[in-house]
Amino acid sequence: MKTMHIRIFFLIVTLVVMAGMLSGCAPQKQDFQIRNKYKNLHKSADTKTLPDMTSDEPDMTSDELEKSGDAFLSRGNLPKALVQYEKSLQLNPDNIGVVYKKGLLFVIGGLNQDAIKEFQKVIKEESGHALAYKGMGQAFFQMKKYDEAKKNYQKAIELDPGLWKVYNSLGIIYDYKEKYHKAIHKYNKAISLKPDEGFLYNNLGVSCSLAGDYEKAINAFNKALETNYSKSKTYNNLGMALSKLGRYQEALEAFRKGGNEAQAYNNLGCIYLEEGKFEKAITCFEKAIEIKPGFYTRASENLKKARIDDESIFPLKGD
Repeated sequence: MKTMHIRIFFLIVTLVVMAGMLSGCAPQKQDFQIRNKYKNLHKSADTKTLPDMTSDEPDMTSDELEKSGDAFLSRGNLPKALVQYEKSLQLNPDNIGVVYKKGLLFVIGGLNQDAIKEFQKVIKEESGHALAYKGMGQAFFQMKKYDEAKKNYQKAIELDPGLWKVYNSLGIIYDYKEKYHKAIHKYNKAISLKPDEGFLYNNLGVSCSLAGDYEKAINAFNKALETNYSKSKTYNNLGMALSKLGRYQEALEAFRKGGNEAQAYNNLGCIYLEEGKFEKAITCFEKAIEIKPGFYTRASENLKKARIDDESIFPLKGD
């Protein structure tokens, strides 16, 4: 139960998780649009039936079509990128690089089953294609098939030990499985390859916190902030770790930097409430409401809970 409470407070990236894996990922609304458009495109592999989304373009070679698809993909225009890749493959079906890019496109669009099929085609032709295994891992991860994702990620780094994002992804999987020490090892490996990536330190700090090593967690969160990864989640994670060591004033300051004054007192109040320190929790929630009256309804709800849980306010009959 204690672990579950800790999980409520700590925020892991990349759930950002996928932020570190798919830097070009489209918003969720766009993903649904992509799925709908792709259904129409997928009715036939014959590019003659595909809608003309390039408007009066001259005849292009396979390489030119691939580069055009790359340009659309870099701008997040997945349907047009798919059209160009399909046309490129029509002229040169043996271009495994384009097949891989189709798989990557499908991963970004959330079409995971289609992505897996494309990556399998790549691996069939090139068994040592590390990025295809990485892509398979991403697709399985998004499907929450973590064992399959882990297997493909491990194969990817076996083929290319320099894939630092894969180590991060493996760390996230181990966090989900509550194998925090293994997660810590993977994040440290990623950091050794990419020491300037702040979100890696944030993820490391989360694992250290969940493992109960709050001193190392604080060091990791501070390191993330030193790399200019000053995300609100990092400050809030730092505040939580500080509070676990009884450093409440420092925690309050971290919470301030992660939000605003009212949020900071509300967060600290939640920590006191979690620890059974009801009077201090009530004081914090009242302070949050004083700062933002009529707006901070969450603090009001937490205040009610703190008052109900504080037995000193509601003495037993006969006392």
